[in-house]
Amino acid sequence: MPKESREARRARKAAAKAAAKPRAARIRAGEVPDYLLRPDRPVRRPQPPQHKVVKAPIERPARAIIPPRDTPLQPRDREQYADNAPPVWVRGGPRAKDD
Repeated sequence: MPKESREARRARKAAAKAAAKPRAARIRAGEVPDYLLRPDRPVRRPQPPQHKVVKAPIERPARAIIPPRDTPLQPRDREQYADNAPPVWVRGGPRAKDD
């Protein structure tokens, strides 16, 4: 498709503007065409959702019990959390302060 010349484009745009001016004047005067009128309906607001989105709290990662590298491991005598809990390895004796 050949490119439109500058003069042809200017003439086309001037003709479009000249045709639009009387139409805009009629609309400003109150003669609004039917296709531009909006129906007189109340504005309906969208219904709120029937469900509620709940975000679960972010779980912090569990801390692993890491035995010390330079001391021998000793099993703890008392059961810490339940009746059948496995023995927990601690540094030092049964009264270690680093629980």
